[in-house]
Amino acid sequence: MVSTPLLSLDRLSVTVRAHAGRRRAILQNATLEVMPGEVLAIVGPSGGGKSTLVRALLGLTRFTGGGMVFEDAPIVRPLDAAHMRLRRTAEAVFQNPLGALNPHASLRAAVEEPLRARGVARAERARRAEAVAARMGLDTTLLDRRPAEVSLGQAQRVCIARALAPRPTLLALDEPLSALDALVAAEVAALLAEVITETRPTVLFVSHDLRLVRRLATRIVVVEAGRIVEVAPAARLLAEPESDAARALVACDRRRRSAFAAAQVARPAESVA
Repeated sequence: MVSTPLLSLDRLSVTVRAHAGRRRAILQNATLEVMPGEVLAIVGPSGGGKSTLVRALLGLTRFTGGGMVFEDAPIVRPLDAAHMRLRRTAEAVFQNPLGALNPHASLRAAVEEPLRARGVARAERARRAEAVAARMGLDTTLLDRRPAEVSLGQAQRVCIARALAPRPTLLALDEPLSALDALVAAEVAALLAEVITETRPTVLFVSHDLRLVRRLATRIVVVEAGRIVEVAPAARLLAEPESDAARALVACDRRRRSAFAAAQVARPAESVA
């Protein structure tokens, strides 16, 4: 039985005003089907249009051409009725946690915010906020602090907990670990992988780190110069990339892993010396 796509992009394009009144395309004719429950990684060179693709489908950047279909409802204009329905079932986590949190509000208020917007009663909001915060490895006593009173890693765990609290149909992650140091990023990635496996939302995540892609993705989309240049199952693309952009990313990842392995082998000998 073939599943119906949760979301389809049909020649979705984004242009912006550039110098001398000219317009510049930063996303061109993006056509893609997103299946229910899949974890879709969006990778490619910096500035290639990865984040623009996610922001356009969430309505955070206005698309200027093409359209989408969400749960069989056509989205023909930015923020039309069908697009607003998509937004009500979606949550997102971005790169900078401190920029995403109100500095004057408690972390508890941040996690409860999407639940309050959906009309969840106060007692249930508190219960769900504490449960999802604990699931993300946070001591619930931290929820009464403000963003400046916790570490960057704890602030990003709060952002992820906030996104997970309303149990979204669609979860968008835009470089969610890139602001964290390597050890904290690995811990948060492990928790995120567990929660995604348990709750099974449809996930779109932008990443330049193929370690995270390798861990989470079921399928990979490669975006370069504003165009989708390759779409393939994760295992196949990581083993046999076809586009130049994908080959460059995989080659860089292989060099990084080789260097790390060599450093691990050399370390005991260095300590003996």
